[in-house]
Amino acid sequence: MATGAAVAALLVAGSAAVALSGGGFGDGSGTRTAASDPSARTARVIRTDLSNSRTLEGTLGHGAATTVRGGGEGRITWLPSSGTTVTRGKTLYRVDDRPVPVLYGDLPLYRTLRAVNTVGRDVRVLADNLLALGYAIGPQPAPGRTVVPMPAGPGSEPGSGSEDQPAGRPEKNTTGRNDAPDGKPSPEGRNGSAGGTASAEGTASAEGTASAGQSAPAAPVSAPVRVEQGDAVLTTDLINAVKRWQTAIGAPATGVVDPHDVVVLTGPMRVESVQAQVGDPADGELLKATATGKAVTVPVEAGDAGGIARDQHVTVHLPDDSTAAGRVASVSTAAEAEGDDSAPKVDVLVTFEDASKVKRFDAGPVQVEFVGETRRHVLAVPVTALLALREGGYGVQLSRGRLIAVTTGLFAKGQVEVSGAGLAEGARVVVAS
Repeated sequence: MATGAAVAALLVAGSAAVALSGGGFGDGSGTRTAASDPSARTARVIRTDLSNSRTLEGTLGHGAATTVRGGGEGRITWLPSSGTTVTRGKTLYRVDDRPVPVLYGDLPLYRTLRAVNTVGRDVRVLADNLLALGYAIGPQPAPGRTVVPMPAGPGSEPGSGSEDQPAGRPEKNTTGRNDAPDGKPSPEGRNGSAGGTASAEGTASAEGTASAGQSAPAAPVSAPVRVEQGDAVLTTDLINAVKRWQTAIGAPATGVVDPHDVVVLTGPMRVESVQAQVGDPADGELLKATATGKAVTVPVEAGDAGGIARDQHVTVHLPDDSTAAGRVASVSTAAEAEGDDSAPKVDVLVTFEDASKVKRFDAGPVQVEFVGETRRHVLAVPVTALLALREGGYGVQLSRGRLIAVTTGLFAKGQVEVSGAGLAEGARVVVAS
């Protein structure tokens, strides 16, 4: 780093300063002799922009890999090949010859989605993906509404009683309204439930008895659940959409989605490597996947990573000596040491602003230039011009022999920002040989 080089130079130049100046600012013979020495080298004081950038080694590829694990019972009957790109709705692998497709989201499915009026963010993942795949999922209760989850058991087949409804359209009740008279969703609809849009008929009391003229439900209902922002509700329409989707991908059309029936990824992924083999149990590590776009991984010592921030602009020096603009996408928080004697490092992930700049490269070593602080239009001299003064601080010696005390600023690429009385652009200063 530039700062380290500057410190080393100062140690060398410091001893020379004491010898040359006698420890003061007088016009002693030592100073005049050094300045008049024909072998003394000089450099011009310049006005420039300084930036303390640093260049680190990185590896071009597709970024950190995500491990995909299977679950549940069964045997792997098909796996993709390395390099395959998987997108939403596509089969990632097969278990007992049943497809396991990809969904997009930030939250994995963590429970079996079966009971009508189940509420949660995992239901939102399912609903959003089916909608993106072109399936009509029907209306959803708005945030702030309450719904009553129906028991999942005998006689409560998902979506039962509404298979004859047009796809994506809510069931209608006899009153023509979707709300109970008090403005709250009814516990159950005419056909079990319509996902918070049930009619007032057949509403059960707290004791499980039916309202006027209606028979009691087959099982007690659960407590009402409030729909929060980011939630979705497993309505009858959504369950019917699940059945249509399952039929289309060749899975049993049960309307039930188990966590092991799908793989939730953050977006399109590329299969980097396959760990399992056909015939292996499904509940193990199956493959590793990366992002589809090119990226650079830069290992940085944890103590030096403080100046690197997300969205910071960088310059990537490619194998053919060309450059490409990049941006810091993430800085890992887990520091790992490669060996007992090595310093812990974190991974900095850099993505490219223009992917076409790196399309001809697949992988390989690169250099990444991180730009830190920038000082514009400042006076600068070579670091080797600095003299450590006995009184403390630093100075520079003009070619005519006079010492000028200076205040140092930013160190960058062998130059240092300086300021001091009598120091001007264009002046020549003595530098160490």
